[in-house]
Amino acid sequence: MELKDLSGPARVVLHPAGYEFESVVGDDWEDNWLTIAGEVVSGEEEWSFRDPSLLVDDAIEIADWLERVAARLEEPTEVGESGDIDPSLAFTEPNLAFSVHNYGDDTAVIRVHLSAEALPPDRRGPNVDHIAEYAFWVEMQITLADAASAAATWRTELAAFPRR
Repeated sequence: MELKDLSGPARVVLHPAGYEFESVVGDDWEDNWLTIAGEVVSGEEEWSFRDPSLLVDDAIEIADWLERVAARLEEPTEVGESGDIDPSLAFTEPNLAFSVHNYGDDTAVIRVHLSAEALPPDRRGPNVDHIAEYAFWVEMQITLADAASAAATWRTELAAFPRR
């Protein structure tokens, strides 16, 4: 799935790369972690990550969220006084989260929040703890049709990784 800014280079590409554990261990929690491969372009920076970031059910929620954006049903989230944003979609692992900044006539400005292993390489690791969860994001203006298309693509990619 690719989310790309209409007016600039910003983009986020996400793909389910496989289960964290290929063999079923009989644990509902452990059996359903997905490794997510991501490529990100933000301003002058480009990087990639690959990490067990989402449960299967979490991954499905991303498609649901994008469909709500396409239908203009997802409420915008504003930046708080301290500069923080509470994403409207976040998960157990804080690598990824999502929020809407605002809507245009047939567009939405969305944010993909990145934390922990999904941050740019120079901002992750044990010596870099000054970035709060979800404080780094890539903002993109996308069409509502692109949001619906991304949701459909994501669902197609997830079909290879059913809940076990």
